[in-house]
Amino acid sequence: MSKEKKSTDMYVDLPDGLTRDQMMGVVERAAERVGLYISHIGSYSRKKYPNSVHWHFKRDAKEPGLIDATYWDVKSLLWLMVRHREPEWVQKTAPKLRRALRQEVQALSGI
Repeated sequence: MSKEKKSTDMYVDLPDGLTRDQMMGVVERAAERVGLYISHIGSYSRKKYPNSVHWHFKRDAKEPGLIDATYWDVKSLLWLMVRHREPEWVQKTAPKLRRALRQEVQALSGI
């Protein structure tokens, strides 16, 4: 019997060669585009994803819920993690943030 997942990962395709600084800009612009702010920047599981950057996005400081995103330059990966228990605004906003991230990456890389 397999364990039920508690979250959904939403990946954003990235071209090779984007720098960490470029990704920081991409994430900031995408968050602003969908009306979110970055409440936390850190790293995610330093053993599993060394040198990763991890963000928490919120709509309002007093409102429950958040969207997580992680960028790992070692494998050129960017993904959002949405916990199933998060409020409805998170479930509805995460796909919009993913779309905005894709658009920002495309604009940056000329795809």
